[in-house]
Amino acid sequence: MKFPMYFPMLLHTEAELEAEIFASESYLLGLRIIIGIFVFLFGIVIGSFLNVLIYRMPLGLDFKKGSSFCPNCKHELKWYDLFPLFSWIFLGGKCRYCKAKISPIYPIVEALNGILWVLAFVFYTDCHLNFALLGVFLVSSALIVVFCIDWKHQIIPDSMWVTVLIGGILVYIQEIIDNGFNWRALVGRVVGFFLVSTLLYILGAIYKGGMGGGDIKLMAAAGFLLGWRNVLVALMFGSLLGVLCMAVQKSLKKSDMKKAVPFGPHLSVGILFALYFGTPLLNWYVGLWA
Repeated sequence: MKFPMYFPMLLHTEAELEAEIFASESYLLGLRIIIGIFVFLFGIVIGSFLNVLIYRMPLGLDFKKGSSFCPNCKHELKWYDLFPLFSWIFLGGKCRYCKAKISPIYPIVEALNGILWVLAFVFYTDCHLNFALLGVFLVSSALIVVFCIDWKHQIIPDSMWVTVLIGGILVYIQEIIDNGFNWRALVGRVVGFFLVSTLLYILGAIYKGGMGGGDIKLMAAAGFLLGWRNVLVALMFGSLLGVLCMAVQKSLKKSDMKKAVPFGPHLSVGILFALYFGTPLLNWYVGLWA
């Protein structure tokens, strides 16, 4: 006889529990969105610094000294000219002083760095800072610099592949913290360090001028970051992208096939692809055969 009185109370308790769970999930989602916005804003600030590296490093200029200036009129920029992304938009893509057009590469680099940092935050953290997140931040920013400098000047600064290696070490440290030390994981990274880089070195020795030392060192650092399986994914995806771009350029008659083609930009995209999608792709491929 007491069951009918107890049953509505049970429903009410379950409803309250569901409401609390929903409220908790909503709170965490809102927190992640807020932190993600701050990550993006900080990412575009760092992206502004990347533009300094991209412009000054190939020219041998010291990026640690001196104020930012207009590449056209050399006028020193004021603090209100240096808001990442927004200054370019508000000034209509022109210098405030000489009215020369400012390349859209600058805001693209800033926005891209912010987007990649948010992507790293989504994939590598649960609303808290860790070594893996810092490592992926470093790797993402370094690869943007590699892409831009190698595309224009066909060089990869040593500081950038070293940055990628440091990022890989930070990711590995977080892996040890989370899962403990594992010899197999370490061996996989060491094999990855030598696997693709050795292959590229051999190709460079056979075909003189066909493979730069910067590409070799970049893939060595990427091999430690990704491990031997995913660094192969990076190489294959980067090579496929490179062949596709060369075919498009040739069809548009915008590419001189006798001129050396920078491989670093394509490898950079391949590394980023493998960093986020390499393991799911390999699992899917193995699942087809299983």
